[in-house]
Amino acid sequence: MNILSSLRHKVRKEFNSILSRMLHSGKVRSLSTLLKATISLFALFLSQQSYALNITVSIPPLAGMVAPLLSEDDQLEVVLKPGASPHGFQLKPSHVRLLQNSDLVLWVASPVDSWMQKPLANLGATELNLKGLVDIEELPVRQGGLWEKKNQHIATLSETEHKGTSVDSEEHSHNHEHEFSEASQSQRMDGHLWMSFKNSRLLIEAVSKKLQMLKPNDAENIRQRTQAWLTKLDKTNQQIKQQLLQVQKVPYMVLHDAFQYFEHQYSLNGIGSIQLNPSVSPSLKRVAELRAKVKAGQVSCVFREPQFPEKRVLAVTKGLNVKVGSLDPMGVVSKKFQKETGREFLNYDVFILQLSNQFNDCLSKANNQ
Repeated sequence: MNILSSLRHKVRKEFNSILSRMLHSGKVRSLSTLLKATISLFALFLSQQSYALNITVSIPPLAGMVAPLLSEDDQLEVVLKPGASPHGFQLKPSHVRLLQNSDLVLWVASPVDSWMQKPLANLGATELNLKGLVDIEELPVRQGGLWEKKNQHIATLSETEHKGTSVDSEEHSHNHEHEFSEASQSQRMDGHLWMSFKNSRLLIEAVSKKLQMLKPNDAENIRQRTQAWLTKLDKTNQQIKQQLLQVQKVPYMVLHDAFQYFEHQYSLNGIGSIQLNPSVSPSLKRVAELRAKVKAGQVSCVFREPQFPEKRVLAVTKGLNVKVGSLDPMGVVSKKFQKETGREFLNYDVFILQLSNQFNDCLSKANNQ
């Protein structure tokens, strides 16, 4: 139905253009002439069987993965706008209409964009999610604080965490805020799946197949665009491996654990996070624990995030000799960039390389002290 809507839009636009030219040249002599032009135009579009698609994604990095696969006529919309945090985000009626008019909806299907789950189920929209792909890489949630003091490789919660009797306040809040019906409390995964290079390839390949089904006459072009894009990403991956090779052992701390997949991919030395839920302040006990670690010289760099108040990081770093960097898990773009490019996202190769540069900038400075 959405493809037909796209077709109608194209026909209407082209028809108005032709009518305008005919009126301007004085060639419209009868209603029959106009009718013949309309029928010819419809026949042209139907014979092509290649329509513009409306694609909607939940977060900017997903748009950056699939944009190079699309044609110039395809429309790509991002629900989460630049600067907004996915944590606690709520869909508006305009978002629901956007999903309803989409030929394909892409989302992570993790606690990060769980606000997409109910609308998609109610609308019955055609969707593809990162979590549902075969062979997807999943890592367990690591609790906030110092990861080395907790068993970060076990995905199950302890009995006390189930009861909520010995967890920090922000961890308890996180369990409620990010409750997700498809993921039980006994098997919690790190929802930042787009940070995995392997996962990004899987999504690109899956979307490519979907696009080829939706636009069979353009299938060969889509395959060629897909191969060129994956080749470019492979080169970016090798570039990042070389860039981060010298800083793999430098210990760092993040605001919240959004970068585990990236860390795992490139063998980086993350030792903890200030909080589990970036929307909730850490406890005083945790801040004291982390400050002691920094003061002892066991943390070389602490990373903030542009979507959240800097005071969360300052609570840990103020007055201490430690480098402070910035990491952006969403690839936020400036208004100037949006105006110049007409885009609200970075292509995935630019996004992931920018993340590597951010890591390298802080860790290399700390390493050279």
